[in-house]
Amino acid sequence: MTFLQIVILIFAILLLIVAFLLVRTYLSVQKATRKSETSLPGVDLPEFKADAKITSKHLSNLIKQETVTHEDPSENVPANFVALHKVLEKDFPLVHKTMKKEVIGENNLLFTWVGKDKSLDPVLFAAHQDVVPAEQTSLDQWTYPPFSGEIADGFIWGRGTLDIKCQLVSLMEAAEALIKNGYKPERTVMFGFGADEEVLGVGAKQIVAALKERGVHLAAMVDEGGCIYDGIIPGINGLAGVIGVAEKGYLSLRVWVDGEAGHSSTPSKDTATGILVHALDRLVRHPFPAKISAVTKMFADLSASAGFIMQMAFANLWLFGGVVKKILLEHGETAATIRTTTAVTILRGGVKDNILPGHAEAVVNLRILPGETIASVCDRIRKTIGDDRVHFEPLRGNAWEASPVSPDDAPQYLHIASAARELFPAMPCAPYIMLGGSDARNYYEICEHVYRFSPFVMTPSDLAMVHGINERISEEAFALMVDYFYRLIPRWAQKEM
Repeated sequence: MTFLQIVILIFAILLLIVAFLLVRTYLSVQKATRKSETSLPGVDLPEFKADAKITSKHLSNLIKQETVTHEDPSENVPANFVALHKVLEKDFPLVHKTMKKEVIGENNLLFTWVGKDKSLDPVLFAAHQDVVPAEQTSLDQWTYPPFSGEIADGFIWGRGTLDIKCQLVSLMEAAEALIKNGYKPERTVMFGFGADEEVLGVGAKQIVAALKERGVHLAAMVDEGGCIYDGIIPGINGLAGVIGVAEKGYLSLRVWVDGEAGHSSTPSKDTATGILVHALDRLVRHPFPAKISAVTKMFADLSASAGFIMQMAFANLWLFGGVVKKILLEHGETAATIRTTTAVTILRGGVKDNILPGHAEAVVNLRILPGETIASVCDRIRKTIGDDRVHFEPLRGNAWEASPVSPDDAPQYLHIASAARELFPAMPCAPYIMLGGSDARNYYEICEHVYRFSPFVMTPSDLAMVHGINERISEEAFALMVDYFYRLIPRWAQKEM
């Protein structure tokens, strides 16, 4: 074979590869476009548009209730939850007249709107009443006090506006409007509002236990979770709805070393603190492997909104997976979507500056990717540390497996996306794995279709406000949440979804 023939052959092979890549890209984008344009029909309802002034005031009323939960339950103030319940009664009289209200356990709320056909499995909409504290040292950095519920500059301000009293109130607002407009559901609709999601989520477990004891099996449930992302996912132009179909597992390990105490002037070669620090350093320097497969479906469904280069990369991960993985690993938020994360959160050791401590310990928090288990994670940590002098064990109550993955082609999921596209036309929606924990994980005992979606627009700057300073939501965004659930509740409450 001559040199020219070799060049022609190489050129022909390259052309075939390029053609193959382009065809795969075209087919992938067409599939994503069809999915983003396909919507299940909604329910014929009286025209409704939430009044932002009224809805904002109702959310403000709840923000003013300091329903903070703490790791130590003795620090909680139960009276604040009772006050919140009274605010709900005042602001949503039709809901309380129409739906049966139960207090499950301590301050957990279960509302039941009995459907016309009691033989149908109910659907449940969840949120939680509690919020995290606002750090005393940061109070002077808040534009408005964290529990003021101030309405100013087009926003409702305060702890819980994003996480997640907005969802609780928007559900109540939507139900109030539906009842006022004479709507009656075919299947039973439930609201489950836990009172301690920010700590261990015992309240949600109690709600699930009560429903399980009654023989209830849910056709679907939705809780807080994915949002409408704006500028958060690399390579995606415009808005993108991400619907949580699973969530990571949770594991907090107490890691410790016992050694010999002594005087700091004559340190031994291996001190308890030195051994522990070395072990923690190995964990940080050897993270869990990144798995691009964890986001394959998400990128496939969002590819229609990406630039051409990203479209080609998403459609041909077999070739460009390494590049995409590298891009995702550059940012903490996106890196966490493709691997089990490891974070050293607490360090303890020593009582005096001139004493070598005989004991040193740390807490390492891990968020476990679906497909891995607590057992497999612990096994890898043991091998990574590689030192029998280092011991570890799960903190009691602070461990649960990654959730199962709910289907993203079921009518329950498609209605979530379709209702979102009624408010944000042609917006692509995609399944994703929720990075944090939610009450939703407890509902798999009685439901196979468990989803996580909070229908408000989230920007990169908004992410820092969740559990942070100046948490707030715009009045317009909150009113749209009400409009969204006004549409989704009847969709899910149909006889045939």
